[in-house]
Amino acid sequence: MRGLKRAGIAVCLVMLAAAAIHAQVSGQIRGTVIDEEEKGLGGVKVEASEPNAGTRGATTDKEGRFRFVGLRPGVYKVTFTLPSHADVQKNAVVRLDGTASVNAKMFRIPD
Repeated sequence: MRGLKRAGIAVCLVMLAAAAIHAQVSGQIRGTVIDEEEKGLGGVKVEASEPNAGTRGATTDKEGRFRFVGLRPGVYKVTFTLPSHADVQKNAVVRLDGTASVNAKMFRIPD
């Protein structure tokens, strides 16, 4: 029984160490999307893609904010889409334990 308890504790310690290492070797992207009137734009689909890290998706909150955490370092293409507005693309450089700020202004497509 003691052996199983020690093994369980060892597994927990390894998992905690891995989480701590991951937190130190990853970064994040965050920002705000606004409309032409400078108001936060909610419901915007945001995708961050990087060839070695894949693609992550999010949707802005009612104030236009979004955030991606736990990203591998690299150059990400960030795409903003909303059916009634013109798409926007930006690049973000994610560094170890850093935060890349990417803000976008989206314009309504005329009917």
